[in-house]
Amino acid sequence: MPAQHRASSMDPSEIAPEELARLAGTSLDRGLSQEQAAQHLDRDGPNELEKVPKPTLAILFVMQLCGFVIILLMVAAVASIVVNATGPKKDDVLSYTTGMAIFVIVFINAGIAAWTEHKAGDALEALTKMTQASIYVVRGGEEVRIEVSSIVRGDLVVLGTGDVVPADLRLVEAFDIKVSEMALTGEPEDVAKTWKMRRQREGEPEKLTPENM
Repeated sequence: MPAQHRASSMDPSEIAPEELARLAGTSLDRGLSQEQAAQHLDRDGPNELEKVPKPTLAILFVMQLCGFVIILLMVAAVASIVVNATGPKKDDVLSYTTGMAIFVIVFINAGIAAWTEHKAGDALEALTKMTQASIYVVRGGEEVRIEVSSIVRGDLVVLGTGDVVPADLRLVEAFDIKVSEMALTGEPEDVAKTWKMRRQREGEPEKLTPENM
């Protein structure tokens, strides 16, 4: 169950489920009502990470020109043009072909790379929208399936085998549950979780994630 703003200064893992539900303005039996969930969604926004503005094609093109090797090639092209412009063949147009050829190749390469990266970003964004996960929550005493982005603080989330944990949650009821935390802690083995509160013993190493979250 996601915690509420008023509980933000306290560690949810050290708060009893009943007290946490009271602070979140929800019920451990019925969850939030649809009206409450809609209000929370309007207030807090969707349950998703803040998206970084997508770079434009022009920015991607400029970024391609900032590579170390590309800068060396452009410096070489400028040096070639300057040398020929101050040499005995400065009036010969053909003497500038090496420098101009380097510039043309660099710009064509940067354009292709920028366009490829731009299209790859579009494809990844489209794929993300197609595979948006959904999860079961308790709303008004009934289990309903909603999009992960619609989860709000105070929701009772129902997790099953194979589900992806959709937000920071405090377990209020659990039976034989294990969670993969490899992406978070690097630990390869699944970690057992419990809804019970457990005080850390003196001298016991602190875990990166609480056992009930």
